Amino acid sequence: MLPQQPAPLPAAPSTPPGPEALRVYLDCSTLTCDFDFVRTHITFVSWVRDRHDAQVDVLVSTQGTAAGGTEYTVTFIGQQGFEGRADTLVYDAPPAETDDAVRRGLAHVMSLGLVRYAAHTALAKDLEVTRAAAPPGVGPQRQRHDPWNSWVFSVGTSGNLNGEATYRYGYFSGNLSANRITERWKTQLSAYGSWTRTSYQLSDSLGNPYWYVSPTHSFSFSGLVVRSLGRHWSAGVQASAQSSTYENRDYNYVVGPAVEYDLFPYDQSTRRQLRFLYGVNLERDRYDQVTLFGKTAQTLATQTVTVALALRERWGTVNVSLNGSQYLHDLRKYDAGLFGGVSVQLVRGLSIGVSGDYSAVHDQLYLPAAGATQQQILVRQRQLATQYTYFVSYGVTYTFGSIFNNVVNPRFGSSGGGSMSCFCF
Repeated sequence: MLPQQPAPLPAAPSTPPGPEALRVYLDCSTLTCDFDFVRTHITFVSWVRDRHDAQVDVLVSTQGTAAGGTEYTVTFIGQQGFEGRADTLVYDAPPAETDDAVRRGLAHVMSLGLVRYAAHTALAKDLEVTRAAAPPGVGPQRQRHDPWNSWVFSVGTSGNLNGEATYRYGYFSGNLSANRITERWKTQLSAYGSWTRTSYQLSDSLGNPYWYVSPTHSFSFSGLVVRSLGRHWSAGVQASAQSSTYENRDYNYVVGPAVEYDLFPYDQSTRRQLRFLYGVNLERDRYDQVTLFGKTAQTLATQTVTVALALRERWGTVNVSLNGSQYLHDLRKYDAGLFGGVSVQLVRGLSIGVSGDYSAVHDQLYLPAAGATQQQILVRQRQLATQYTYFVSYGVTYTFGSIFNNVVNPRFGSSGGGSMSCFCF
């Protein structure tokens, strides 16, 4: 594991290296991969805009850490004379770390990994390897006593106000969480609440103005306790609670056990996952208004299934998940959703990304028998009956021209460092 606080990187000359330098392609979809910064601080290589022109493909993937930070896995893949040479380094960014510190840490890790390949180029004779001096009194790292016993807490709030002569909007939310994650146990607790008030100035049949006010609120809680059962298996208990005026729910409680199997070992989760999860839950509901089925409260059993595939490879990324839930008292009452996101480099310079989701909805037991007023429908203050929901997006990028992209020129704004295309799902 690499140090979390690497030594400051020295300023680098803006002149790009000659053609004999190692050709490198950076494949990073995270916003903290500041490509302009990387190019100006790692100058002993030539950064190219297409992986087919590179001798080393640098692939960066991320996942959250137990402390609330981010673990960056940097994989170096050799090609064009370096086939068969690969390496993986890790950088751990602490929680609430600044963007500048993160990009410096990533650049430090990339420099260390690229030296191995640059040492076999004509530029090797111009390279020097040094070690930053340790601060006075700093000795070998020792295991520190943790007074928090691996617990990490977070609390936050946000809100905004906006409006005009005939429209006003106010929003406020708050959240808190408590997490404890170790190799064997994973415990996550979180709570969230939001309040929204929207006002519209309308006119009655006589032309007299009046304000229509649309207030909504929602509260939710989720809890998860998971026990690791090896490199592929885990089991745990999930619980949740919510209250939502939009869904006619005074409260909704759900609790039950679940088991999960990952086809790939969990330690490969930053690059590939294929998870199968099954759970059985007990659900308790109380409604604000009498439902279409004449209920003001009820307790039911459900089963849930999740199949999720996530791949991040040199050719692109794939994220596909299938989620389903079903009431056991009536198997015709179910909800099934499919989400997919794919980003692929088809040929040199041409990338395409597509994402979308579709849900078949047949379990709206909470709909009020009274229906919704015209105003509530127009401002989406109440959930309406539906049999499906969907969302689709796409993006296509084609880049051509010089394969080298080492000059950074920030005059009159960003230089656009953007020879890399990213479709993030």
